[in-house]
Amino acid sequence: MSKVLFSLLMLAVARSGLAVAAEISLQPGELCFRVDGRPSFLLGRNPTGTECEHFDELLTWAAGSGERILRIHLTVGFQPHAAAGAVDEAWARQWERVFDLADAKGLHVLPVFGVWADWNDGSSGLPWHQWHRNPFNATKRGPARSPAELFGDTECQRLWLGWLESLVKRWQARPNILGWEIFSELDLVTGATEAAATPFIERAAKFICAADSRRRPVMASLSGVGEWPRLFASPALDCVQVHPYADGQRGNLDELILTSVRERMRRYGKPVFIGESGLDSRGARDGLANAPRASIGIGHALWAALVSGAMNGRMLWWEDGYDRYQQLDLRAKHALAAKPVATFARRMDFTGFRPVATTLPREVKGAALGNERSVIAWFRDAHCEPPDWPIRTVAAQRVMLAVPGAARDWTVEFFETSSARRIGEGKAWRKSDGIHVALPAFEGSVALKMTARD
Repeated sequence: MSKVLFSLLMLAVARSGLAVAAEISLQPGELCFRVDGRPSFLLGRNPTGTECEHFDELLTWAAGSGERILRIHLTVGFQPHAAAGAVDEAWARQWERVFDLADAKGLHVLPVFGVWADWNDGSSGLPWHQWHRNPFNATKRGPARSPAELFGDTECQRLWLGWLESLVKRWQARPNILGWEIFSELDLVTGATEAAATPFIERAAKFICAADSRRRPVMASLSGVGEWPRLFASPALDCVQVHPYADGQRGNLDELILTSVRERMRRYGKPVFIGESGLDSRGARDGLANAPRASIGIGHALWAALVSGAMNGRMLWWEDGYDRYQQLDLRAKHALAAKPVATFARRMDFTGFRPVATTLPREVKGAALGNERSVIAWFRDAHCEPPDWPIRTVAAQRVMLAVPGAARDWTVEFFETSSARRIGEGKAWRKSDGIHVALPAFEGSVALKMTARD
């Protein structure tokens, strides 16, 4: 297509009111996605619904927040009813309507093929188990007497891989497919072991790579921030996924994100994708998920993800759609929570960004990310923690950032984190131990951008 025709097409799309989905790709050796060729930080969510119309509001909020990606569990909400291994045509068309709706709003989709609850029989006491409804279950005329048969050289696995391959072939031509997640939370499958699950994932990845002409990234995940080193190190997986949940008072979600992302970056040398997150994994009604000031903790988590080194952020679970199944609406409460982070990160070039070591005073927590010429950072009041997240004014503080390179003089811009509004500018200089930055007085948290001047 000529440049003139392409421009006319884009003008027609713009006049129609439809968004133009950017090209998103992952280049070998890089730690974040590229958006139209520029390494970028992405935001997204885990939407769900039992009708296509349920997605419209969620996707509208996502696009309005500056988000880019949707992680969609294919067997939740719309549930296939075909025999084991067969593609349910009506079910597939429902998802294609959602994919089309996402494309029209400029959003990319990460389909998740396997979901742990479908392969959990409840024997371990976990709620939400669905093995009794799974068409692969022998009691439903399927081939498997137990969920763990999926991981062996069995008829169950052969049929499931055939189903996976059919869907990848069917959808691989769609430009707004971000990648493929083979299975969500493998460790929660009844009878699962790392030794059995890893070869299964590697076989599935081969099917995907053969079926996808664009060779999009392939992922698989575990629950929480657990690790299966053999699985995460496998060359079959292009990214390492984490599912950080703060769960009550055991820790702050922002700190858990910073710790888990950076540990996995160091250990595996791969991009780290936040697949799910939340204040409490137990449900929309439990613990901190429904706390009166939970929005402050969510905000901290979104800014922490930005400076953690992760590929993406937000990706809330109960708060972004799954509260629907517990008859509680947290969706509207956090509908536009990602907008300040998206505004701050818009058009930024994350080329070569890596975690930057920081030395912080007792009154401040946070982190920095950057390269030799550009750094971003986020800091919060060390006392602004669950369950109440109190807000107070923190007096001016000094932080030290161990920025690589030799650039001595830096310009620093400060931003208010609830809106990403620029609130001031200053200068910083390199000393023997790093760049010393004087923070302004702030309430709750503050973000900054630093640019080398020499």
